[in-house]
Amino acid sequence: MGFAVSVRCRQSLGGSVDAECDGGAAGADVVVLTALEVEYRAVCAHLEDTRPVQLERGAVFEVGAFREGSTERTVAIHMTGPGNPGAAVSVERAAALFAPRAVLFVGVAGGVKDVALGDVVAADAVYDYETGKDTGTGFLPRQKTHQSAYGLVQLARLVAAGDAWQRRIRPGDDAPRPRAHVKPIAAGGRVVAHHRSDVGLRLAAGAGDALAVDMEGFGFLAGAYVNQQLDALVIRGISDLLGDKGGAHDERWQPVASRHAAAFAFELIGRVPAADAAAARPLAAGARSAGAGARSAGAGPRPLAAATRSPGAGTAPEGPRRRRLTIRDLGVLADTLLAVPGMTSPARWQQLLDELPTVGTAVGRQSASRAEALSLLRTCEARRAMGELVEVVAVLAPDDPAAAELARRVEELGLE
Repeated sequence: MGFAVSVRCRQSLGGSVDAECDGGAAGADVVVLTALEVEYRAVCAHLEDTRPVQLERGAVFEVGAFREGSTERTVAIHMTGPGNPGAAVSVERAAALFAPRAVLFVGVAGGVKDVALGDVVAADAVYDYETGKDTGTGFLPRQKTHQSAYGLVQLARLVAAGDAWQRRIRPGDDAPRPRAHVKPIAAGGRVVAHHRSDVGLRLAAGAGDALAVDMEGFGFLAGAYVNQQLDALVIRGISDLLGDKGGAHDERWQPVASRHAAAFAFELIGRVPAADAAAARPLAAGARSAGAGARSAGAGPRPLAAATRSPGAGTAPEGPRRRRLTIRDLGVLADTLLAVPGMTSPARWQQLLDELPTVGTAVGRQSASRAEALSLLRTCEARRAMGELVEVVAVLAPDDPAAAELARRVEELGLE
């Protein structure tokens, strides 16, 4: 790739990344993916203490801290390169390596209608405009759609309704004050340069409510779709309008659009509950009312329900804060779970989930991949159901060494 991810991670001539990459694993609350260097730089500008982490099947990620007041969130970042296929694969690898609470794709896009240069579009849905049947009389669209996660879309609507996100825009060339929209976008493998092109006409006919077009959004959401534990959202800054694309134009507007998209993304990340503060809350719990403005000093993100609750309504006292499992802890537990005889078969995996009614519905049921095992463990941790998992595994595989090892490790980590 054309951008050195870190001065500590150098690409060797043989195609492998050398041993200067941090071999230690790290968890992440949110993973942010980008396609281009200019987008990656805009995201990095909001993070501190970034460091490379271990490879996931050749993919290099960096992890940094996003600090706001007394709250800190760990954010992993990765550059996928252009195109839907690479975006889909990167989501799968991010899920396997970090088991994050949310994953965002942040970058630039072409404006189709109702947007200005520098505006931001958070996609509530992404259309695949290229799917269809090419016949002797013309192209017959068979358009497919993926939707962004409901909780993240709700947060995006609140961010878009206020102006707080604009204060996060990093300094650069003067640009008009941007607006934010939560609307669909379209995605495909072509660079669309004019509204009268074949794709431009196809968008007008089959995706009339799409405000923008990109090359990664559909693949990104497709990757999240097969990792059901992931909440995903596409955030795009408008760097060109159909008909005005060119090299000089991109040089001026891609950095502007990237900074605006990153500013919106980190305003949203700031409202996602931190892991320790919201082990079992949905992502929408971090939303604030649109007019809430800046958070009071030292206060973390408040649940939306808490903001609307009557003053006299009581809440159950929170227990002592528990250490969140690291990705290394989760990886060891996942490997131990998958070592139980038969656990990697679809039938045994579904049997396990059927015996875990409080958490089994939150995890993919088709196979026992490592990503799904990580998802199950993270869900059990959040809902304090790790003891229940150990009991079920012991029943399914009595006297098995791997089942006993799982019980020992869970007890050693002090999990419930």
